[in-house]
Amino acid sequence: MKKLCCITLFALISLGVNANDRDTKLKTLMEAQGVLEMFESQMEMEKVQNMKMGQQMLSEMFSQISPNEEFQVRFSNAYNSYLQKVQLPWGVEEIVKVWGQYYGKNFTDKELGQLTEFYTSPLGRKEVAAGKSALPEFSMHFQKLGEPIFTKAIQEYISEIKLLAEKCNCQK
Repeated sequence: MKKLCCITLFALISLGVNANDRDTKLKTLMEAQGVLEMFESQMEMEKVQNMKMGQQMLSEMFSQISPNEEFQVRFSNAYNSYLQKVQLPWGVEEIVKVWGQYYGKNFTDKELGQLTEFYTSPLGRKEVAAGKSALPEFSMHFQKLGEPIFTKAIQEYISEIKLLAEKCNCQK
């Protein structure tokens, strides 16, 4: 019985090590391809865009009302709450995992190692087309995940702003 337990435990540990090793290979490959940097840049651009959109809504509202100092703080707090709600909950690890689902599934571990070597060579830069073909599905995945987050956050922000505007009684 102990022998069976040890074999099972070893098998489970091996699977975990292989999964981590594969994620590491995928991450290294993504870095060599420039794909990981591109996705991180895209996430940062979305963050900046959300900040601009929230600031525009706040500026538009302030152009129509003249809140006192207390309500200026409350409106700013509502804006900060909005920004927290649209903060995307995934990072590099999730990006690597999902990229592995759409792109990595086409390669064995050995091939991932060969691709990494290939991408560090001058000729390797030509393989970028395979990554680009996976990009639309990958982007759509996170866009679909993000839509309910943004929709809910905007609805809550607008509701909070309306309540604050009513309490403020500060129409121009």
